Amino acid sequence: MSDTPATRPSFVFRAGVRIAGTVVTCDGNAATDLLFLSHAPVMAAHGRRGLPGLGRGRRQLLTTDTTLTLLGPVGERLRSHALVTAFGRPFTLGALRLELYPSGYLPGAASLLCEQGGRRLVYAGPLGDQPDVRAADAVCLDARWAGADLPLPARAEAEAGLLAAVRGRGAGAAPVLVVDPPGLAPVVGQVLAQAGVAVRTNRKILESLAVYRRALGVTPRAATIQRYSGRLAAHELLLWAAGAPVPAQAGKPVPRPILAVGPRAGQGGGGLVFPMGADAGRLVGYVRATGAAEAALVGAPDDHLAGLLRAGGIAAYRLGPPRQMPLFTLSDGGPWG
Repeated sequence: MSDTPATRPSFVFRAGVRIAGTVVTCDGNAATDLLFLSHAPVMAAHGRRGLPGLGRGRRQLLTTDTTLTLLGPVGERLRSHALVTAFGRPFTLGALRLELYPSGYLPGAASLLCEQGGRRLVYAGPLGDQPDVRAADAVCLDARWAGADLPLPARAEAEAGLLAAVRGRGAGAAPVLVVDPPGLAPVVGQVLAQAGVAVRTNRKILESLAVYRRALGVTPRAATIQRYSGRLAAHELLLWAAGAPVPAQAGKPVPRPILAVGPRAGQGGGGLVFPMGADAGRLVGYVRATGAAEAALVGAPDDHLAGLLRAGGIAAYRLGPPRQMPLFTLSDGGPWG
């Protein structure tokens, strides 16, 4: 079967995902009139540099208030160019009817329903465990975790596994958690904090955790996560991000076991698989729930998901990967030091 639908595709890739025949670009680094941000990490920490021409003419961002909050200072600077919309409140833009609704991926993360000429087109973006669903003729999915070799656990199961792993160590053997992708670090940090686990980490993760908590509306009961200053108590673990060298001091005087945490952590053995998005099985279920006959797959690592969808009579095709940028970037170019 062809890799594209027999008729004109509903989604195309051009500096992001564009809904064909409209002025809407989704999770890209350039836009026509309207750029939809489904969730915070699609933006660079350096802000408008990732959005050429924003502020000229009628170009605007479409997103939620919580997503702007998660973007921190960048989000505040972008508010004057943002069309901030609440979930479940449709509005019209010319001939388009648009609605944002929860994707379940992060606080404030949204999917976009675009109705045009009697057709219902959904840009789902990254999906969490329990996303809202809308009926659609065509959907566009973030499929980066939909590889044949990557089944992901449910979030509650992963959280329980994380706490069991960090609590089941002997005295003085609290592990070093290395999180990949780095954007997952504040999520993991909040799970540990809620459970009262004593954690040390670096400044960038602490800052991102503070923003994440504000978006959740959570007030920490105690400062269980503190900045790492070269020493760890026997009961404290170190939370770090992949791509930044783990400090040598973390292994003194007792060598600390290193535990990888993330969607691909189990592939090398010894890691803890923690989801950040939906795997192939969940995405197939989502498409079926929408009733869509067409599915565009963004960032799919292989043809596994497309094959599953085509076997069910759905015209599935892959789009070029969007130019995803990290939410937190250091001034020296290194990730999360």
